[in-house]
Amino acid sequence: MATIKLTLDTRRAKKNGTYNLVFRITSYKKFKDITTGHSVNKEDFDVSTATIINNATFNEQLQELNTHYVNRFRTFMNNNIGSEDLEAIKSYLVDKLPDEVTVQEFWNEHIQSLHIANRSGGARVYKTALSVISKEMNLDVPFKKISYKDIVALETRLFQRGLSINGMGSYFRSFKAICNKAINYDLVPQECYPFRKFKIKKTKTTPRVLTMEEMRRYMHLNLEKSHPLYKTWNIGKLILILRGINITDLLLLTQNNIMNDRIIYTRKKTGKLYSIQITDEVRKILSEFKSNITLLGVLNDKDHKDKAKLVEIIIQRRKVINAQLKRIGLMLKTKEDLSSYVFRYSYANFAKQLGIPIDIISSLLGHKMGLDVTNIYLQDFNIDEIDRVNQQIIDAVN
Repeated sequence: MATIKLTLDTRRAKKNGTYNLVFRITSYKKFKDITTGHSVNKEDFDVSTATIINNATFNEQLQELNTHYVNRFRTFMNNNIGSEDLEAIKSYLVDKLPDEVTVQEFWNEHIQSLHIANRSGGARVYKTALSVISKEMNLDVPFKKISYKDIVALETRLFQRGLSINGMGSYFRSFKAICNKAINYDLVPQECYPFRKFKIKKTKTTPRVLTMEEMRRYMHLNLEKSHPLYKTWNIGKLILILRGINITDLLLLTQNNIMNDRIIYTRKKTGKLYSIQITDEVRKILSEFKSNITLLGVLNDKDHKDKAKLVEIIIQRRKVINAQLKRIGLMLKTKEDLSSYVFRYSYANFAKQLGIPIDIISSLLGHKMGLDVTNIYLQDFNIDEIDRVNQQIIDAVN
């Protein structure tokens, strides 16, 4: 029969002559140890009482740990009568029970899993939300300790900090997703779900877009190749011509994405596959860039290989590009500050003005245009029709 007791691991001494203090699970002369993280001299350990001589404080801590392991051990043995699987017993003893896992621990584990899955962008969103919320609420508690009342109180504190409604909404959506994931993992019962009655608030935002006239002035701006904003100006044109392509996806394009006069790529955010025609104008603009591993050369080989830091590198490059686009906007005296976002949503706005059906616009951008419609994938439309519509938009601003 398996047993557990506190003892010294006398097989080997540490450099200072002490021995590790362990909880030893034994069965038929075989054993597994659970370290306590402490070591003592042989003469300081009373084998008969399993205590440290003349150290009441330490013994009290060990007694609490002993009670914890013994209770877990008994529970396992009662549920697995006759089991002598030492590895299974040890795993059960050291693993936390569902109601012992804290929100903070589980949230950090989710962030780590996103990094492992190479979803650094998603990890960053959850990390930011955790950083903000943990400053206003104690998350070092089990999920069942978080109530609807706590969520409402959190909302009040975030309001007092001056966060916008939509800003808070993004943090609450991350929190809600973590709670849902915990329920799916059976860490907390459905009835303890704190967001059941809580409605995440949001306000409608008006997309920042250029007028067609402003975009025409941008497209026909006469910048010399030697001008410091020349390449950024061309990046703005590419965003528009390539169907409002997301700046991150544009910067990540490589020669491998070019196939049979088309740019084929997978949207990093959604995983959707896109196929965009390479027109003479696109080819001409691309020739202005000295490519390396990426088509535009904005990300070098070292950047592209550093998967752990790639998201942060892209964010920094995007900030530089947006700052330079803003300078071009000041030159043109556009009503809105220019940014990659403005080009993407100006493209959608132009399509709408030209009477292009909303489902085709949605497919062009991979984005629902604020309507409750089914998200239509590119393959649902004839590729020639998509190319024709895109060219219609480009012609309208040239």
